[in-house]
Amino acid sequence: MCKLIKFLVFSLLAGYSLFANAELEPMVVVETRRPQPLSEASPWVTRISGDDLEQRQIYNLSDALRSVPGMAVVRTGQMGSQTSLFSRGGASNHTAFIYEGRKLNGGFSGTYNLGELSNMGASSIEVLKGSSSINGAHAMGGTVHMRNELLLSDGYDSKVGFSYGSFDTLNSNFSTRFKNGNWAGNFSFSSLDTENDRPHSKFESLSSSFLIENQLTDGLSVNLLGLGYDNFLGSNFNKGFNVDPDAYQETFHFLISPQLEIETDSWDATLNYLFSEDELNYTPSYNMLYWTEQENVDFLTNHNLSDISSFQIGLGFSTSRFFRERNFVNSWGQNYASLGFLHEISNDTKLYGNLRFSDYSDFESSETYNFKVSKSLTSDLSIFAKFSTGFTPPEALDLYSYGVGYPGNPDLSAEESRNYELGFSKNDQASRNELKMTLFFTEYNNLILAPYGVVPENVRKSESIGIELWSHNQITQRVHLESSVSYAKSKNLDSNEDFLPKRPEFFGSVTATYSEDEFDVGTQMNFKNRTRESATKKNDDYFLVRLFGNYHISDQLTFNARIENLFDENYEEVIDYPALGRAAHAGLTYNF
Repeated sequence: MCKLIKFLVFSLLAGYSLFANAELEPMVVVETRRPQPLSEASPWVTRISGDDLEQRQIYNLSDALRSVPGMAVVRTGQMGSQTSLFSRGGASNHTAFIYEGRKLNGGFSGTYNLGELSNMGASSIEVLKGSSSINGAHAMGGTVHMRNELLLSDGYDSKVGFSYGSFDTLNSNFSTRFKNGNWAGNFSFSSLDTENDRPHSKFESLSSSFLIENQLTDGLSVNLLGLGYDNFLGSNFNKGFNVDPDAYQETFHFLISPQLEIETDSWDATLNYLFSEDELNYTPSYNMLYWTEQENVDFLTNHNLSDISSFQIGLGFSTSRFFRERNFVNSWGQNYASLGFLHEISNDTKLYGNLRFSDYSDFESSETYNFKVSKSLTSDLSIFAKFSTGFTPPEALDLYSYGVGYPGNPDLSAEESRNYELGFSKNDQASRNELKMTLFFTEYNNLILAPYGVVPENVRKSESIGIELWSHNQITQRVHLESSVSYAKSKNLDSNEDFLPKRPEFFGSVTATYSEDEFDVGTQMNFKNRTRESATKKNDDYFLVRLFGNYHISDQLTFNARIENLFDENYEEVIDYPALGRAAHAGLTYNF
């Protein structure tokens, strides 16, 4: 009942709003935590717009990230099951998740329950590959920043949609946004209910978010952010296990965070407080309840010294607590301070750097940093180079026993990395064609490997080297083609093995769309090759095709349909966990 009350609070704090108008030049904040034009961002930055997500009918965060170069998504079977994100051959907890400037609680594994998350009403998703000291310990491999921009002019609008499809899958969502004088806000709600295609593998998910802001005076505002979800998942995903119709897993998460913002002509500052809780309940096999709590306070300020120089200061602390069956197990915390700078050496050359010092209660202190230089060779061609370091302490899942399958190891050491990147970006504004390429090399110390049922251990030395390509081509006025291809060779240098478990060597995505005034159609193809779980076990390669289309019945009403896994490919991303077969879905979206 307590969880239900918490969840309903988010729904009651809703308002009306209007989706923000698309900017001619999208701005991103994921790389430096200050706005910069997307055309000036590094080639290892990817932005997925809300319009793209809606057109392609992508409602899950993990599915959205499958089109991002360097980000390998691995799902353990069916919808809602454990999903890992391996950025450039690193571990699944090496990516920080941020929602409107707030760093989200990684829960028990540092992956923020990726397989269970909707897009949470995000108006865009920005992804940074490679370490960034500005985003803290868990940004060793990258950062995913979900944006939820507010409306700039008075008005309101709402949108409701639903779809039904194979495996009794019902997906519904509602969002509304408003601005009225000094008040602005948005609210979103989504639900997903599916039987999946295996018996006793039902997945139910409810999620909601809200953001309410008040402009107190010119340059001074306060806002309140809330997130929440409740998920129920059956346990029959492994084809080698005996079916237990009564076994299930339930997770509940909520987050509440007020923020104060100040902006002047020469400087700006934000102050956040965040409290979040994750609960995990296995029953009846383990009949155990686990949960983590996290509190964060973050302060960030940017100062413009001149037209060509600025600096940034960040301060903060966080506390995490881990509980099992209502008994306190452990807590750990950190304090940090960071200093960043941006300087234009010349009209075509920029230098950016950031240094972060963190003091951990359970681990040694760490200093991480990153330095980047960019140079514009022509009006549409730029080159970039970056060096960075990373530091990640073990998670609760690594340190403490969760029963069968998760033994834990309290003697683990923290992970460290050194990352080298070189890339170029070509942006032809006239033809609206873009091409980005990145070469990277990352060295890891004490990388944590934790196969199911085996005590987690540190790998003293490992590395990953690869290349990422991303392009967008406007073939004609109505035909668009977007593609990403990644090659990453990961090696365990301790064992002299030329792979790391579950990290694919070659993967990518190609999306083609055709648009008319009244309708649009498209196809997305995802592929993955050369993945191993061990020296003797090779994962399935796959090439998946999905189709999607939208027909605008009127200015307000749209019919949408899609087919997933068009050719009904039989494959397992993780051995013994069959993936979903062919699925067809259709629905309606109504704007009012």
